[in-house]
Amino acid sequence: MSTPPSSPPADARELAAALARAVSRGAAAWPGLEVAPAMFQAHLEARVPGEGDRVAALEAMAIEDLYLACACVHGDRRAIAAFTERFVRVSVAAAIRSRRDGPAADDMVQLVLEKLLAPRGELPPRLAEFSGQGGLRAWVRVTVVRAGIDLERAQARRIVADTGEPAANLEELATTTDPELDYLKRHYRDAFRQAFAAALAELDPRSRNTLRLHLVERLSIDQIGALQGVHRATAARWIARSREELLAGTREQLRGRLHLSEGEYASIMRLIDSMLEVSVQRLLSG
Repeated sequence: MSTPPSSPPADARELAAALARAVSRGAAAWPGLEVAPAMFQAHLEARVPGEGDRVAALEAMAIEDLYLACACVHGDRRAIAAFTERFVRVSVAAAIRSRRDGPAADDMVQLVLEKLLAPRGELPPRLAEFSGQGGLRAWVRVTVVRAGIDLERAQARRIVADTGEPAANLEELATTTDPELDYLKRHYRDAFRQAFAAALAELDPRSRNTLRLHLVERLSIDQIGALQGVHRATAARWIARSREELLAGTREQLRGRLHLSEGEYASIMRLIDSMLEVSVQRLLSG
C-alpha cells in the first residue's frame, strides 16, 4: 500500500500563495508587457531573503517595479521604452536641474541605459541587480548621478586634450596666499597626508560616504537626503558631523606624529581646514 504524498509545510504554502499574488500584481500594473508568469515568479524567488519572514519580505518589495525591471532585463522593447521615459528621463531631468553646467540630457540618458541594460559578458545587465528593496526610481537615481559625473570627467579630459593644457593638480589648487600656511604645507606635507588618510580611514562608512557624495560627487544636501532616504536637515547634520570628526581625527593623528606648540597646532588646523575638500577628493575619488 503506497503512502500518500505529504503536503508542503504551511510556510511554503503561504509563500507560494504570496508569490502568485505578486505575479498577478505585476501583470496588472503592466498589462502591455510580455512576461511569462513562471519567469517572473523565478525572478521574485531569487530576490526573497532566505531567512526570516519570507512572506512579509516579499510583500514589502516594490513588485510593480520588479516586474518592469524583469521585462527590461529579458529584452521587452515596450518595457525598455516605459523604463526610459518613466524612470531614466525623469531622474536625468532632476539631476540636470540641480547641476548648472551638467552634461546634455540625451547624453546622460544614453549612458544610463548603457550602464543598466548593456550585456556584461556572461553576467546579466546591471538592472537585474535591482532587488525591489525600495523603489526603482531611487535605485536608478544613483546610476544617473554617477553617469553625470562620468560625463563631466570625460568632458574635462576632452578640454585638456583640445587645449593641450594639463589639468590642475589637486595639491596645486590648495596653494594658499598665507606665507605661514605655505611654510607649514611645505614642511609637514607628508605628515599631514598620513594623518589625514588615517583619520579618514577611521570614519564610519556612512560618514565617509557622506563626505564623498558632498565633496567628490558634488551632490547637494537635498540630493544626499534623497539618496539616503533622510530629511535634508539630517543630511546637513551628517555632513557637518563628518567634517568635524575628520578634522578632529586628523589633529589627533598629527599630535602623535609631530611635537609642536599649541600655536603651531592652531595654524596646522587652519591648513587642514583649507585643504580638506581637495584632500577628500584625492583620497575618495575613483
